[in-house]
Amino acid sequence: MKPALVLSGGGARGAYQVGVLKAIADLHAKNTRNPFSIISGTSAGAINAVALAASANNFRLAVKKVEKIWSSLHVDNVYRAGTWDLLSGPGRLLVSMFNQGIGRRRPLSLLNNDPLRELLNQSIQFKNIQKRIDKGYLDAVGVSATGYMSGESVTFFQGRPGIEKWRQGRRVGVPTRLEVGHILGSSAIPLVLPPEKISREYFGDGALRQLAPISPVIRMGADRVLVIGVSGNVTNVPRREQETHSPSLAQMIGHV
Repeated sequence: MKPALVLSGGGARGAYQVGVLKAIADLHAKNTRNPFSIISGTSAGAINAVALAASANNFRLAVKKVEKIWSSLHVDNVYRAGTWDLLSGPGRLLVSMFNQGIGRRRPLSLLNNDPLRELLNQSIQFKNIQKRIDKGYLDAVGVSATGYMSGESVTFFQGRPGIEKWRQGRRVGVPTRLEVGHILGSSAIPLVLPPEKISREYFGDGALRQLAPISPVIRMGADRVLVIGVSGNVTNVPRREQETHSPSLAQMIGHV
């Protein structure tokens, strides 16, 4: 049996996943190993997924580490936004519509996420992921991001030998050693946080093009899946009304 855990995106609501993980941990004895063979995360869920994988030998301890990360997430250690950045941001966005980023020294964004990069490097022992896989505590862990050039939903995964890369339509699986850049790319909200360059391409929020969030774990061998989502469960279908005008810029960006 290969149970998998899928952690979706949702910004700050990713903290909700910690509560669910704590409830699961309470069902297991102390020092119990990670109960999931495969873990996959997108956007904010990528933080939780990789942190769990790095401490897969002790599930309760892993959940405590994830909780500590979210407890440390304050404005000052998530992003940096100087006065000049905020004042010049709209102008840079406008210029980018014409020069396509040519000559730009840093990726386009309103905020600087260097504080988050530092926090994640301090909180997650990325080198331990392979150790947990080699010891059999975990089969694979994956992080999904959206390629800005290709438009593909790419799952970067680290796993045991035998898990092959895949390509189906716009969904791609790439074996690699996960690093902080993969998390930052997966959680980079367009225009707000800078895209992350991984290999030859810049990547942004993994939730943008991930139409089949369960697909990566199935590709990695899962036969049972637990999904911890953070979006509201819609019970009432909204009524479609006659539109009197074309959509505004804000409406269109809201659906990107």
